[in-house]
Amino acid sequence: MAENDERAWRYEVDEVGPDAEPDVRAIEPGSPDPENVAFFLLGVAAMVGVLALLLF
Repeated sequence: MAENDERAWRYEVDEVGPDAEPDVRAIEPGSPDPENVAFFLLGVAAMVGVLALLLF
């Protein structure tokens, strides 16, 4: 397989195995987008409605 072939492996074996160096970048919390909050609340309301229909 050629080095510049697009189907070539992206990672070397020593980068992903048990001997690989860990990636220790910290994950920073962020503020939620209003669109994400709206879909989350829509999902919660839908599940509460489904559970209410099933139980009552």
